[in-house]
Amino acid sequence: MIFVQNDSNDAAYHFSAEEYFARYAKLKEAVYMLWQTGKTVMLGSNQMLSAEIDVDYAKKSDILIVRRSSGGGAIYTDPGTVLYTVIEPISGDISLHRENIASEIIKALGKMGVPAERKGRNDILVDNKKVSGFAQYTSGNHVCTHGSLLYDADLETLTNVLIPNEEKLRPKGISSVRSRVTNIKLFTKAGFSTGEFIAALKSNLIINTEHKEYIFADNEIQKITQIYNEKYKNDDWNYRM
Repeated sequence: MIFVQNDSNDAAYHFSAEEYFARYAKLKEAVYMLWQTGKTVMLGSNQMLSAEIDVDYAKKSDILIVRRSSGGGAIYTDPGTVLYTVIEPISGDISLHRENIASEIIKALGKMGVPAERKGRNDILVDNKKVSGFAQYTSGNHVCTHGSLLYDADLETLTNVLIPNEEKLRPKGISSVRSRVTNIKLFTKAGFSTGEFIAALKSNLIINTEHKEYIFADNEIQKITQIYNEKYKNDDWNYRM
């Protein structure tokens, strides 16, 4: 296992690093990333901006809008959210990669006393409320699975900036986005800060696993910067729909 963690809070940078590993690095080992962002809305690759986000609210609130390469719904992240990425060579059905990673996350949360469970294809719940969603995309022979963990997120801002999908909420008897989500911090016995939660999550994910910390070489940073400028920091990509 290769483990990557850096101090950038720019989602566009992390998506660029993901794409570098998935498309160019061609490593035989799994790459794990834990990361954070500033106030950000992440769009699925084929979502229409105006249907998913209150764009005026986002601009007034200095919320960055970034489009990712995977599908799925729009999410809000901030310094109280922890994001995880696993990039690995494809082995069989890619849905098995997603299932394995979900199991790892649930097990890691369980070690912190959080009674998490998987629901549907892409969600992890605590007390019947969503705390994590994940998505995937493939590039060549690699699959990138990534997701978010609402640890101590600003759920009011989340509610205000995301436009709810009424068709998804109504059959489940849910009246709003806010009533559908919760923060993991409410369920941790230790009451960790977000930084402490990240450290515990990392420890639980890599325990008993041979791993090495990965530091980008100069030529890798140049490639990541190229991807960043040409795609994830480019309005032609982020505002294309």
